Amino acid sequence: MEQEIRTPDGEVHKVGLVPADGGLSIEDANLHFERAGNDTLWLTRDGASDGGEGGKQLVHAAKVRDSWWIHIDGRCWKLDLVEAGGAGAGGADAGLSAPMPGTILEVLASQGEEVVTGQALLVMEAMKMEHRITAPK
Repeated sequence: MEQEIRTPDGEVHKVGLVPADGGLSIEDANLHFERAGNDTLWLTRDGASDGGEGGKQLVHAAKVRDSWWIHIDGRCWKLDLVEAGGAGAGGADAGLSAPMPGTILEVLASQGEEVVTGQALLVMEAMKMEHRITAPK
């Protein structure tokens, strides 16, 4: 699974997340996270398990709205998750919206599938009518 994050300096990085050994690893970074408590994780660098350089460290993480605050080694970072379909190439209006609250009857696209403008993505029912939700411009 790939996720984009925005660092405080405004740079956007793609991060490959891989479930591994009861935790989560970041592709190409030699980092592995394992839950230690509610808001704490064990971070292992370079596969080491001792407390030395590259070893296991306790990391505190808290999600506040759409951001993650990460505290490690006495420093704190704010990471923002970049939403797929958010402001970017498609502009601020590139998201999906339903015409009214309803029930999803059928999903017509698969996760990761490349879609084109106007392609039907799902069918929903609202007020006894079916509505097709299509890919935005």
